Amino acid sequence: MTSVVLKEVTKRFKNVVAVDRVNLEVRSGELFTLLGPSGCGKTTTLRIIAGLERPDSGRVYIGGMDVTDVPPYKRGTSMVFQNYALWPHMKVFDNIAYGLKIRRYPKREIKKRVRWALKLVRLEGLEDRYPTQLSGGQQQRVALARALVVEPKVLLLDEPLSNLDAKLRVEMRSELKALQRELGITAIYVTHDQEEAMVLSDRLAVMNEGRIHQVGSPKEVYMSPADLFVATFIGKYSMFDGRVEGVKDGYYIVETPLGVLAGTASEKLSEGERVKVMVRPEAFTLAGEEGLNAVKIVVEEVDYYGDRIEVRGGGEGSVVLAYLDPDVRVERGETLTLYFKPSRTVILR
Repeated sequence: MTSVVLKEVTKRFKNVVAVDRVNLEVRSGELFTLLGPSGCGKTTTLRIIAGLERPDSGRVYIGGMDVTDVPPYKRGTSMVFQNYALWPHMKVFDNIAYGLKIRRYPKREIKKRVRWALKLVRLEGLEDRYPTQLSGGQQQRVALARALVVEPKVLLLDEPLSNLDAKLRVEMRSELKALQRELGITAIYVTHDQEEAMVLSDRLAVMNEGRIHQVGSPKEVYMSPADLFVATFIGKYSMFDGRVEGVKDGYYIVETPLGVLAGTASEKLSEGERVKVMVRPEAFTLAGEEGLNAVKIVVEEVDYYGDRIEVRGGGEGSVVLAYLDPDVRVERGETLTLYFKPSRTVILR
C-alpha cells in the first residue's frame, strides 16, 4: 500500500490558477475523494498526481518518493477516465492487456493477468467482444480492469461513473468500493456528486477555486463544515443571520431573527461578530426539551418522500427546511415550533 502527498502544489493555465498551493496527504489503502464544483481544480490535481500535468511549483510524493519529475509510466499509478477511453477496434481482452503489452510482459503472463482481471470485475466470457457490444456498466468495468491489471500502487479515478444512468451508478459505486477494499489499494476519486463522495470515501477533500477548504471523514465534513462554502456545498440546510452575544456552557450564543440560538463553531468567534447559523434538516424534531434550540415557522410547503416529509416554512424573513417522520400530519399554513440540539447547530463566519 502507498501514500500520496502533495506539498504546496500550484498549477496555472495562463491567467487561471487551477490549483492553488495545495497541501494534501492521502493515506495508504484509503479511498480518498476530491469533491467540488466543476472547474474547482480537482481533475487537474488528479492529473498532477498521475504525471499528466506538471505543477508550476510544489512537489508530489508517492510512497515517500518524490515523483514530481518522474514520467507517468514510472509512477506506479493507473487512471480510469470519465469516458473510459477504450480502443474501439480492440476486443475486451486486448483493451485490458494493452498496458501489459507495452510493458513487454510474456504472453503467458498477460493471459494469466487478464483472466484474473476479468474475474475480478465479473466479465468472464466477454473477452472476445468489442466495446460497442457492451453496456455502459460493462465498458466501465473493462476500463477498471485495464487499470488494475498492471497492479498499480495508486488507482486514480476521474468521475468514472458520470456517464451511467442513476440506478447503474448506485450499483457500480457499491461494487467499486467493495473492490477497493478487497484489493486494499490506495485510490483517489474525483467527483462533483456529493452523495457519491459521502458513500464512497474514507476521507474527502472539498475544493473550490483551486484550494482545499476542508479535509475529513464524510461525517466530519457534513456535520462540522469548516466554512460557509463547505456548509452550503454539501447537503441541504437552513441558514440564519445572527450576531454573537457570548458563550454559555461551551456553546456560542447567537441572536437571530428567529430568537436566541446556541451552537458550536470550528474557530474562535468574538462577541458582536456577524455570523451565519446553519442547521441540517434532519436535526429538527417536534419534541421539545429544556436546553434545546427552538424556532417557530409558518408552514409553506410539505413534500412526501416515503421515508420522510420535507417541511419548508418561513419565520421573520428566514426559511427553514426540516425532515420529519412521514406519519406526522402537517398542513400548509400551520404554525409549527421546531426544536434542535445546540450540538447540531453550526456557527459560521
